[in-house]
Amino acid sequence: MAKRPEITIVDGPLAGHHFEVGPGGIRLGRSSSNDIHIPDEELSRNHCLFEAVGEDGIRVTDLASANGTILNGTALGDDPETLKDGDVLIVGKTTIRIGSPQEAAPASADGAVNLDLGLDTSSGDARQQGQGGKRRSPLANVLWIVAAGTIAAAIWLVLSTPQDAAETPPDVKPPAEPLLKEVRYERVQADSSGIFRYFLTVSETGAMTVRIDDVPKQNRHHTKSEQLSKEALDELGEILSYKKLREIDREFAGPEPDPPALDSWDLCVVYDTQAWRIRVSNTQEPEAFKSVREKLEAFSKSELGIWAIQYPREKLIELAEQALEVGNAKWEDRDVNHGNLAAAIAAYKESVFYLETVNPKPECGAKALEGAKKATEELDRRYADQRFRADKALNLSQWETAREELLTILEMIPDRRDDRNRDARAKLLSAESQLKKKGGRR
Repeated sequence: MAKRPEITIVDGPLAGHHFEVGPGGIRLGRSSSNDIHIPDEELSRNHCLFEAVGEDGIRVTDLASANGTILNGTALGDDPETLKDGDVLIVGKTTIRIGSPQEAAPASADGAVNLDLGLDTSSGDARQQGQGGKRRSPLANVLWIVAAGTIAAAIWLVLSTPQDAAETPPDVKPPAEPLLKEVRYERVQADSSGIFRYFLTVSETGAMTVRIDDVPKQNRHHTKSEQLSKEALDELGEILSYKKLREIDREFAGPEPDPPALDSWDLCVVYDTQAWRIRVSNTQEPEAFKSVREKLEAFSKSELGIWAIQYPREKLIELAEQALEVGNAKWEDRDVNHGNLAAAIAAYKESVFYLETVNPKPECGAKALEGAKKATEELDRRYADQRFRADKALNLSQWETAREELLTILEMIPDRRDDRNRDARAKLLSAESQLKKKGGRR
């Protein structure tokens, strides 16, 4: 059997990995639903699609991404591009080379280390930056009480384990328990003008919830939850297992400014039988802590699709208006390229997404909703016509015509998760099989 074409990631978060491109293709993006999932805010949730063509070729399609796909130094357009060995693509912070790796590079295990941090419950061991020994604020006391409760829960989990658990016969494996028991992370920025609070929790069942409050400046309150996949939980475990965290103190506190203000980060993790916490307030973050908490925030925003919440109202409206302009341009050019209607719908939905937490909604919000409705109805109509032509060709055994009609459908609807795309792809395999039997081109 001929070896499937491959792509190799040579730089970026997944450097050293390579992927075979099978008949169904592989999709890359920051959403965990993709075949290649990269938590990079410069990537769109569904960024680009790689498909096998011919015996060993690869075709790439940019899925109307916000920042584009760069091929050999040039931005990829709306049309799919057939690649050759040695071609180089850049998507976000990731560089991809077409072809097999010269030497298999095993994935780095640096991020997967045991959290052997222990617990430092003695206040005398907590070294502070700034004014040492300064009395904590009431908010800090409340947060420490929460941490104490978490630690007690972890101890209870250990002590309450049945004594006969160790007597399990060696040939019978007990159900695997998740190592990551609980995560709590809070970022607070407060002064006399208002407060911004980003509060994240992950339960033992893998449910992630983020609550964002920004009052009274933006007057925004937003909560979103999602059940994380096993792959996402494994990635989260790697983020929180960063080994350099063992080398830093548990608390970093600077002087309280005048007038009073609070700029703090608080991270508490219960991992296996260990509970661990680091808090930073009114001082510069240690580099190891900053690295982990930035990755944690990026991970949560990517998984929940809320990365836009970090922007103020004015910026979100600006981004929504820009996406609306892209949607309108794709709508005007809907007859130029089969994929432009799908691109218009994606841009309109992106505009609506930016305004999810903005109230009251600006005028562009209503225009984006109307644009998405109009473009969706037109795509549905064109798809019905195209499918009729494809099915007619299949019924008449006009395999070459059927192939072309089905390829048009895949250009019209590039999202592989769409049932219409799946249906067309399955029928295309059948048509190409018939062509192969008859010695026709693939």
